[in-house]
Amino acid sequence: MKKRVCLVLFAIFCSSCKAKEAKDMPKDTSLEPKEAQKKVIVSPVAGSWYTDDPVQLRQEINSYLQSASIAPLSGYTGRIYGVISPHAGYRYSGRVAGHSYKALQGKAIKRVIVLGPSHYLPLRGIALPDASAWKTPLGEIQIDTETIETLKQNPLFQTRNDAFTREHSIDMQMPFLQIVAPQAKVVPLVVGKLSVDDAKKAGSALRELLDEHTVIVASSDFTHYGPNYGYIPFRENKAENLKKLADDAFKAISTLDAQEFFEHLEATDDTICGAMPISVLIEAIPKSAVAVPLKFDTSGNIVGDYTNSVSYFSIAFVQAGKAGEFQGVEIVDKETQKFLLKLSRETLKRHVRGEPLPEVNEKDVPKDALLKYGVFVTLKKHGDLRGCIGSIIGVEPLFKGVINNTINAASHDPRFTPVSAQEEPELEIEISILTPPKDVRSYEDIRLGRDGIILEKDGRRALFLPQVAPEQGWDLETTLSHLAMKAWLPANAWKQGARFQTFQAHVFHESEHR
Repeated sequence: MKKRVCLVLFAIFCSSCKAKEAKDMPKDTSLEPKEAQKKVIVSPVAGSWYTDDPVQLRQEINSYLQSASIAPLSGYTGRIYGVISPHAGYRYSGRVAGHSYKALQGKAIKRVIVLGPSHYLPLRGIALPDASAWKTPLGEIQIDTETIETLKQNPLFQTRNDAFTREHSIDMQMPFLQIVAPQAKVVPLVVGKLSVDDAKKAGSALRELLDEHTVIVASSDFTHYGPNYGYIPFRENKAENLKKLADDAFKAISTLDAQEFFEHLEATDDTICGAMPISVLIEAIPKSAVAVPLKFDTSGNIVGDYTNSVSYFSIAFVQAGKAGEFQGVEIVDKETQKFLLKLSRETLKRHVRGEPLPEVNEKDVPKDALLKYGVFVTLKKHGDLRGCIGSIIGVEPLFKGVINNTINAASHDPRFTPVSAQEEPELEIEISILTPPKDVRSYEDIRLGRDGIILEKDGRRALFLPQVAPEQGWDLETTLSHLAMKAWLPANAWKQGARFQTFQAHVFHESEHR
């Protein structure tokens, strides 16, 4: 089945009113004569998709904001990078959109990049407006013309006012923005057909603009189901199956990888009209961001008829803000874990007693213990660190790395005196097997709880295993400050000029295998 990600949508629930009613079609009002001199884009759908009465419009939007809940964000203290918000008529999607904009309410927002799909104009690349303001019944919202000029230098972006003439996907976001961020300027962008590579390049261009006072809004409805949209992948359990499609799309989106999202679209033919804007959004924000679902609904549920139904999904993208729980990876099997822990314990006993180290016949070693990975051995006494040393890169089989780093942790960690034979029984052994480290663009791409961190600056280097921040309850800034000090650098040295690498770890303890 042909993928449909930029449909021309004239059917009832996408457009908020019946397509056959001409009065409800988007008007061609962009740059009307009275506004042309000022180059103001005038709302093409005020009076049909939402009311043109400013008092009523303000009351309606405030009611959506007041009834919205952002409880899922309560555990996050970091900044919000952006949201996905629907763009159907407010009577259908306004309540869901209210959740997206409540997440932005009260933030110090000075610029909003609004990404909308092209419903009416065949378009490749991304269209820029040639205008200085956007007008809705609530007044004018200023367009950030300086940012538009900057984006013009990128060949993926082109000035196309005709892309905005009838386009509702951008306009449906503007009244909400006028309420929650009245001082902000907007950068309206109509996103046409893109390849995965194009989405990544466009995201990279927008990433340069994503300062602490900028957010991105991707305007998108989700699955368009039914004969009006030519998409009927199922005929039974429609509500449950539409929710499953949305959940599957969310999983792909939450990877923050356009390739993963494109693969979801290819596998399901999911009719997400704002797929291109979403792809650019997830490539623009830091890879450390977390996607948080806020609200899901369907027009089928709202009107009680799933013959034709459009799904609406509010999603926020936030900085993790706190360490959360440790999220390890699995590298070796249970047999190997037990073997390595037993080997480490036997090595520790013999070493602190001055006895010969255990002899290991490689024929008796589990195959996973012959793999070459970086490995750290951590010793703890009554929950407190007693020694931790390891190798970042695997230069020898794991079993040899465990032997050597058990000895190093016991006797050569400069932070501690050597472990004595008397205290050996009181120690708990933890082994961390590391994935190869990878460079990251900046510290904002670090996800606490998942990533181990290597910081390098001015010839100094320090490392934290992934479990350190969760165990200490540190946020990202605190973690990086401690890491800088561990490298004998000033606490704020991580903020400029530092190089970062991340890795993941398979962590296991003796207590798990007794």
